Amino acid sequence: MAMGADALGVVYFCAIKFGGYTAMAAVLRRRYPGPTAAPWAVGLVRTLIGLAVGLGVMLAAAHLHVIPASAAFYLLLLPVRFAEWLLLLRLFYERPEWRWKRALGWASIGYVWSCLLDLPALAAVFLLPGGVWIC
Repeated sequence: MAMGADALGVVYFCAIKFGGYTAMAAVLRRRYPGPTAAPWAVGLVRTLIGLAVGLGVMLAAAHLHVIPASAAFYLLLLPVRFAEWLLLLRLFYERPEWRWKRALGWASIGYVWSCLLDLPALAAVFLLPGGVWIC
């Protein structure tokens, strides 16, 4: 039996991730002095980073025979999502100076937040009409 996401499934997934990342950007904007980017713009950038990198992670997981949504998959995602959040923090918040302790703390929170967002995002892909095809 083959299974895959339809175009609507990708839209559902991205919409939920975008909403969650925008919410996190609003929190970060209150915690960091001086960022000027709108939370929706930060949310969009984080979503695009996740999409681009996520395709590579899915290919690597398939090559390594790691089942998506398994504990091993989330261990594979750990350094990747940390790097994604550190990149986002550098682009929008940790400027002009870089504070490792603060950045690592927010990257940790970001990793957990990304994992929590996977739950409703994947549920939408599987439960909403047109989200997954099975044959």
